[in-house]
Amino acid sequence: ERASIEQWLQAEAQNFSPPSSALVFHLAFAPHLNIPQDHAVIAENEKKLQQVLNVYDEILSKNEYLAGDEFTLADLSHLPNSHYIVSSERGRKLFTGRKNVARWYDQISKRETWKQVVKMQREHPGAFE
Repeated sequence: ERASIEQWLQAEAQNFSPPSSALVFHLAFAPHLNIPQDHAVIAENEKKLQQVLNVYDEILSKNEYLAGDEFTLADLSHLPNSHYIVSSERGRKLFTGRKNVARWYDQISKRETWKQVVKMQREHPGAFE
């Protein structure tokens, strides 16, 4: 199980994080900072993230969570960027358009500890910068 978790952490770092980080900036932060969105960068990274999420959807058709049937660090590591991406309608469609990814994100984002993080961030926005 540990090897599977480490494998997913690498997948997150190398495959999920680069396009999702670009989307977080352009979809979640740029509008609030009055920075023009680069639509070419958004489209390119949506395409990359779609490919990653298609693989995730296939894996999640067999497993409850990424590394198996238990919530692990592999799932947790995806929460921050996923949270920001789904905060926009355009980003949300990347997740909701895939049945198993949608189920997985719904499960992990409803965890009480994650809800507490989101609440703290809302109440103290500068504390996480």
